[in-house]
Amino acid sequence: ALAETGEQLSAWESGSSPNLPPNGDIVLVLKEGGLTTTPAGRLLYYPFPSSLREAPTETFAETEQFEFSKSRPEVALSSYQKLAASADPSVRAGALVRMARVLRNTSRTSEALAVYTRLAAVQAARVAGTPADLIAIHALADLSPSPAQAAALRAGLLQGRWHLTRGQFEFYWSEANRLADRIDAPPASAVALSEVASLAWSEWHRNTDLRGQETVWVSGHPFFLLSRGAREHRAVLVARPDSFLRKAVPGTEAKYAIVDVEGRVLAGARTPNNRAAIRTAAEGQLPWTLYVDSVGSVDEAGALSRQRFLVLGISIVVVFLILGTYFIARAIRRETETLRMQSDFVSAVSHEFRSPLTSMRQLSEILALGRVPSEERRQLYYETLVKESTRLQRLIETLLNFGKMEAGARQYRFEELDASQLVRRVVSEIEPQIAGSGRHIEVHGADAGCMIDADPDAIGVALRNLVDNALKYSPGCPTVWVDWKIQKEHIAIEVRDRGRGIADSERKAIFRKFVRGTAAAETNVKGSGIGLAMVRHIVAAHGGEITLASQPGEGSAFTMLLPLVGRA
Repeated sequence: ALAETGEQLSAWESGSSPNLPPNGDIVLVLKEGGLTTTPAGRLLYYPFPSSLREAPTETFAETEQFEFSKSRPEVALSSYQKLAASADPSVRAGALVRMARVLRNTSRTSEALAVYTRLAAVQAARVAGTPADLIAIHALADLSPSPAQAAALRAGLLQGRWHLTRGQFEFYWSEANRLADRIDAPPASAVALSEVASLAWSEWHRNTDLRGQETVWVSGHPFFLLSRGAREHRAVLVARPDSFLRKAVPGTEAKYAIVDVEGRVLAGARTPNNRAAIRTAAEGQLPWTLYVDSVGSVDEAGALSRQRFLVLGISIVVVFLILGTYFIARAIRRETETLRMQSDFVSAVSHEFRSPLTSMRQLSEILALGRVPSEERRQLYYETLVKESTRLQRLIETLLNFGKMEAGARQYRFEELDASQLVRRVVSEIEPQIAGSGRHIEVHGADAGCMIDADPDAIGVALRNLVDNALKYSPGCPTVWVDWKIQKEHIAIEVRDRGRGIADSERKAIFRKFVRGTAAAETNVKGSGIGLAMVRHIVAAHGGEITLASQPGEGSAFTMLLPLVGRA
């Protein structure tokens, strides 16, 4: 309990506001600007005067000459009335106090009461070192004695409503007693708490230790002080020592006592007993010596407790063994799967590099050695070299772009563009590459109104990947369809094919990197396994999503949903 309280106190020291301390405890935050308490209103008085603003005496010096030296109270009253209209609360408060004084001295009590009522509403200023509203409440109770007025003054003092020094509190407390026609002292515990705050304030100015804990006695009450922080900002918990033991020893199974270094009992009740367990401050790592004694039969209760502890310990060990075995096995299975996918990826990429490089090398050697049989054949070789180098460049750019996306370093350049023009451009770039194979791409969609805020290069790469996949995985159907339309607040760009389709069990996994479906293995379609993962990255970066609808044997439809302009 002590350690947890110290951790929470460090949060006050860093400037945040954790949970409030338990009942009876208070946190003092000491800094150069003064002292604050949590909860507020627990201190009757403070070790230093209030920091409320007070108008300088020079403001009223000339007017006070008319009031005192020249014996012209009416002139002074008129001047004070003008100052009482000031926007500065401190000037207004000082003028109202002096107005009421003039009115009282001239026996105009009812008018003085009205001025004091106005003064009671001024709460952000002080006069002669005293909060202005306190002066007003005291004067109202004095001029029109009533139980309610005296009770209001007394309640405000007990609730810590005003920032007072000890002398100010004692004066106004005696006045509250006089007005209520009673003689009693303020609560001893509240006075002791205020004295502890004064002690902590004094020690803070002398001590720069970062951490500390001590027990102090004030007016016969023990208090435990736990502090965290440095001179610039220190949080001090003021608590009764038994507040920690209430957490540590619930119920009535044991009797306990904590004793300070001088042998004084701070909490509990110490009874001489040879069976009591004793832990000194050094042994228990506590700031006190702890005495604990059982209630009832020690042997029977101890044996039962040991049995329960043994069973609980064995059960925990068994549970940890089972959970550990399960998690280790799952981690090994995942690592094995990852290694297999990485191996497949390296193999696939190696093949993708090897095919164009082999073609380029053979054709380059034929051209370099002059073994071209005709000019027509030479032109064909050049065109093939351009085609293979473009294929190799696209593969390298794909790998580099995916690496940047994985690292979060891909920079997107967004601009407003027409989805229909983007689709037609990408399709026009792909069609010359498939013209000789008898394949065809059909496009359908509106010619206007499909504006999106996107990176044209990135969305082009995503669309090209989807079209390439549709062409590769539907060899039996010469046509691939690309449609676009407005769907609620999105532009839906759909790529459909009539290929083998994708099984339900693979629909989520194929969007992960290095994952390729069973159709790729069965049809011997080459690929890197990062195309759909890249599509998912790009679409997510545009605030959209990629969906898949597929039936085995009937084809697949991949749809990119991209927000309309102004909806992203």
